[in-house]
This record gives sequence, structure tokens and C-alpha cells, in this order.
Amino acid sequence: MTLPEQMIRTELLNSRITRTNALYARFYGPLCLLVISLTFFPYYESESGSSINYGNLWQEVARLGPGYDLMALLVVLLTALLLALAAAGKLSTSGLIAILVGSILVASTLLQSPGYVDPPPYTDFGVFSIVLGFLISGLVLGHAVHLFVLELAFQRRGV
Repeated sequence: MTLPEQMIRTELLNSRITRTNALYARFYGPLCLLVISLTFFPYYESESGSSINYGNLWQEVARLGPGYDLMALLVVLLTALLLALAAAGKLSTSGLIAILVGSILVASTLLQSPGYVDPPPYTDFGVFSIVLGFLISGLVLGHAVHLFVLELAFQRRGV
């Protein structure tokens, strides 16, 4: 393969990767806003007649200090930052993997309710946060696989 042919193939691959990233970037912006906005709602229902009132993630961090809540807040904020970068189309496959890990970590942590012997029931926002975490994971995994297959096709077939 000559140098001009290789440059044309590289340019074609870059343009297809850019179009693919732009396609998925349309979803990442609204998902970033949803992730941030869900931190302002309580994940657990406070039982009637109980002295324990559960607040949103920010209130729990302010009330309890360092612990699971602070780590969860940091992971949520990092995931939201990476989603914002992905919405701008400025993220590589390794950044997508970081979003995947962050969203699975948030959803599975909420699902397991660490720190509770008998976890309280979820609010609708808590359930939606768990579903959203796994939804983001699926979307990001699909995006990463799409990029991987696209690059593999260029390596194998020379398209």
C-alpha cells in the first residue's frame, strides 16, 4: 500500500470515528444532566414515625461526612464530567471505559445499599438512578464496541 492510499484510509477512518462519536454524543448531554439532577433527590424513603430522615446525596455527605456517601458523590461527579466530555466528542475509548466503570459502580452501590443491615425502601428517584446507571453502561458499552468494530474492520478489510 502506498503512502497516499494509507493517508486516505486513515482520513476515512477518522471521519467515520468522528461521525460515530457525534451520533452517540447526542445522548450523553441529556444523560449528564439527568445524573447530576438525580443527586438532588433522596434515594431512600424515610419511614413514617421514624426519627431517621434520608436526604439527597448532598445532604447525606454534609450530614455524615466521609464514608460511602462521599465516595459515591465523587464517583457520580467524575462520571458526569466524563459524560460532559463525551457529549462534546472529546473522549477516547479509554474514557468510555471509565464512564462504564463509574456508572456500573454507582448503580451497583445503590442496588446493594452499603452501610445498611436492613436497607430502607427506594424512592422512585432511587430506582430511576439504578436503572439510569445500567442504561448508561449499556450505551457506553455499545459505543465502545462500535468504535472497536469500526477500527477492526479498517484493519482487516482495508475499507
